[in-house]
Amino acid sequence: MERFSYEFCQIELHDQYAILTIDENVNFTLSKASIIRDRLRKFYKSRDFIMISYRKFDHKVSPDIYTKGLLPNMKGLAIVSHNNKERDNAIIEQPLYGKPFVFYNSLEEAKSWAESFF
Repeated sequence: MERFSYEFCQIELHDQYAILTIDENVNFTLSKASIIRDRLRKFYKSRDFIMISYRKFDHKVSPDIYTKGLLPNMKGLAIVSHNNKERDNAIIEQPLYGKPFVFYNSLEEAKSWAESFF
């Protein structure tokens, strides 16, 4: 496992999944996603993986990320939050992502889903 921190987020890279935690009040744009995407490319190369978005803090996600900012070897997305507002946001985001997209209340559930995916 590798762990990285940037000025707007933290990311953990595991064999089958990545856990991304965006900091509070960040506007997560395509340019910020590009920084994450570069790190994912270096770590996973062409190996398939699942992204777990751990939404611990309120932040905004640009819709461009779903249409222009995803890697082809990212095979699914799990949103993790205890916040009902985040669940509502995920329902809006889900149609933008054409692959498996799930919502969990706990990080452990999302990790289990990611591990069972392969």
